[in-house]
Amino acid sequence: MATLILVVIVVLIVAVLSRITYKFIQYGRPQHLMASPTPQNADDSAVTLFIPGYAGNRFSFGGMLQRFVTGSIANKSLVVMIDRYNHPHVTGQLDQYRPMVQLVFATPRVSVRQQAQGVLAVVKYLLAHEHVQTINLVAHSMGGVVLFQYLTTAARLVNLPEVRKVVTIGAPFNDSEVGQNTYPIENHPLTASGPTQTTAVYNYFLRTLQRLPNTISYLNIAGNIGDDAQSDGAVAVNSALSLRFLLRPVVDQYQEFVVHGKNARHSRLHENYEVDRQIVQFLYPDETKTVADKK
Repeated sequence: MATLILVVIVVLIVAVLSRITYKFIQYGRPQHLMASPTPQNADDSAVTLFIPGYAGNRFSFGGMLQRFVTGSIANKSLVVMIDRYNHPHVTGQLDQYRPMVQLVFATPRVSVRQQAQGVLAVVKYLLAHEHVQTINLVAHSMGGVVLFQYLTTAARLVNLPEVRKVVTIGAPFNDSEVGQNTYPIENHPLTASGPTQTTAVYNYFLRTLQRLPNTISYLNIAGNIGDDAQSDGAVAVNSALSLRFLLRPVVDQYQEFVVHGKNARHSRLHENYEVDRQIVQFLYPDETKTVADKK
């Protein structure tokens, strides 16, 4: 009996490790639609970059990108590994129809500014080698702060691709620490004029986001698991939604969405099908079916 139990345990361990290995390989590869339509509009042609959060890796957006491909939504065209010197190492070919680009940082625990420079290096690569003219940006957690750091940097430069749409997921826009999780969770109430207390990150963006062009559309997603802090377990809803005050000059181009329930946990937001649907409908508003419809 003991031998049988041991065999079952070994089989289960091998099965789990095999599954993880399979996902590790798949999530680091480009994946293309079986039949890729011809782009019909600017939404279909824009290149969408996916930026992971602090300590993120290929698993961060790997599942979401795979779901978008298997759901016939978009192409996972490129996987870009950004090395410690911010040099992009590119795998894949850029599709014409709804191309997505997965960013992975070789050293994922570096500063916001350094990662933003890595994003800039990728955008310059896409411009120089693929002649990309329009991009979207999707980011999770600290990646959302990196995204806006990139935007403020890019606003001072010329001849970069136009940013059309921005999606942030569980991003800590009013936290003292935007990388590692800290407790208790910072939850500064929001008033009609803004947060009751602001952090250095919030104040920095309050000064710098005025540089951004007024042509960008924004979708800001937060998670609420129903805890005392009204958070996703790491970032308070109030911190994530404080972005609305930073983007007040372009409030007509800003929308927000709060996901509720156990699957709204911070590390699960990029595995949440409701988040999938919100992103698809925002990036591709002409899409007649949702991700769930295509499962």
